[in-house]
Amino acid sequence: MRKNLRKENSDNKRLINDVHITSYPLSIIHYPLLLLVIFFASTTTFAQNQCLSEAEANKVIQTIKNPPKLKKNKSLRRELVKMREAQTELNDKILAQTENNKPLVERLNALSREHLVRLCGIYKEYGWLTKNIVETEGLEAALFIIRNSNNAGLQREIFPVVVEASQAGLIPKANLASLIDRIRLKSGGRQIFGTQLKVEDEIGYLYPLENEAKVDDWRKTYQLPPLADFIKQIETEYRTLVVKMPSSPILKNNKTLNVSKGDDDLGLGLSDDEDEVLSIESRLVNLNVRVLDENLNGTRGLNLKREDFQVFENGIKQEISFFSTADTPFDLVLLLDLSGSTLEKQGLIADSAKRFIELARPKDRIAIISFTDRAKIISEFSSDKQELFAKLEAIDDYGSSKVWDALDFTYKKILAKSEKGRRSAVVFMTDGVDNTLMQDIGRSGSGGSFYNSLQPSKITFTELLETVRKNDANVFSIYLDTELLYTSRLINDKSYRQARRSLQMIAEESGGQFYRAGQIEALNGIYKNIINDLSEVYSLGYEPSDAKNDGTWRELKIKIKEKPGLTVKSKKGYYAN
Repeated sequence: MRKNLRKENSDNKRLINDVHITSYPLSIIHYPLLLLVIFFASTTTFAQNQCLSEAEANKVIQTIKNPPKLKKNKSLRRELVKMREAQTELNDKILAQTENNKPLVERLNALSREHLVRLCGIYKEYGWLTKNIVETEGLEAALFIIRNSNNAGLQREIFPVVVEASQAGLIPKANLASLIDRIRLKSGGRQIFGTQLKVEDEIGYLYPLENEAKVDDWRKTYQLPPLADFIKQIETEYRTLVVKMPSSPILKNNKTLNVSKGDDDLGLGLSDDEDEVLSIESRLVNLNVRVLDENLNGTRGLNLKREDFQVFENGIKQEISFFSTADTPFDLVLLLDLSGSTLEKQGLIADSAKRFIELARPKDRIAIISFTDRAKIISEFSSDKQELFAKLEAIDDYGSSKVWDALDFTYKKILAKSEKGRRSAVVFMTDGVDNTLMQDIGRSGSGGSFYNSLQPSKITFTELLETVRKNDANVFSIYLDTELLYTSRLINDKSYRQARRSLQMIAEESGGQFYRAGQIEALNGIYKNIINDLSEVYSLGYEPSDAKNDGTWRELKIKIKEKPGLTVKSKKGYYAN
């Protein structure tokens, strides 16, 4: 049911809410096909010119409801297009020059603010711009300027106008979703629809979500694809990793969008039951803890005890209620990449895997998985070394690399079978280049029929990293360096950089270790280091002092008292579910 104008404006204000705007201005780049917004940080602030007063906004809204008869304005269309082109050109320079680009970022921030102020002046003069006045190109340029402004204050002032235009069917609802997320983030809140990312060192970081369980429902209402499809499109289009930023609690009085049940009657289509009861129950957080020396090598003979450790959750010290020494057995998964880049060395890979099995402790169990474009279980968990040797001899496979799907398969099909009371770890040997990161996947005329048939992993890297975060297994990633042999137009320097970063992040999040093998012959020494590390892993457990199962990310820090020079490795945190 439609509300009167006064009530609509009131609800629009509640939608955005008058909260403190963070003082860091950001410039952004917008890819229209993806509705992707990428942030570049800056440290300079700008004076805020007024965009539209409430009375001026209402006048523009009236032109949406009762459009004036205006002729096509070619000069105005050209002006809007030139403004968009100027911002896009600066965006491209910033992306090409990722280091020492602060002056470019500051220029773009100033330019985007100047353009939105100018656009507001145009709206005051002409009213809402339609295709009949500035054609499709001009209208798209105007929406670009609104979305890509650096100034959330100016965006708030024009927001009621954009809402009305969306409700009238003059602009896609997806554009409104992007603007809502943008303003919320600039106001210190979380995004609703997952349209906003920032880029650092070629990695896309998805800003925290207000409600991950409902995000796809909200996206559907706003004519957006499921979040996983959106992320996969980014990964394959730009051959880059996307990572979710974990969510921390936000105080009630700092919320920037009220989507309580019954409050939304503007056609925004959002509902969230704020009266939902959070469960509070006792649970044990389990941690596998590796203790390293100052050179990040494994330690032996320390004989640490429970009282030597301190665990902090979100900075609050926890009481350790469970402790076990390094004697607890492990379930180990040996995950081997047999894609085309390793074809000529598969005999050496099998020999190195045998060496790993020989070094393993008798009480540890080992499972073996090989993968190309599909994962295959070579052996379920077994402590029979002769049986494992025989199964390694039978390995014969070749194909492309669905690296992410292979690790996801390991979690779901193998680690799920790990026995209670046993710790688990994955030893992951690969060149790391998932098909997703390959150039020109599935496009005709490049790379030949084999490469044109390549398909990316079904799972996104975002989803895979979330799986790693939610499980207790340590992952030891071994990056097999094939760059000199296989660098080409299909697997270029960026592909390898992304591959290394993906393996590093997986290892860090799980509390494992990242290794780089310059050649396959180096695997023997790396496997020995891993076995030595696993022989000195302690297990800790505690019941969180904050027992609420609110789904938020809890950051973990583990320290060792009165023993300088030691480094502790464990998972970085967990979700309180």
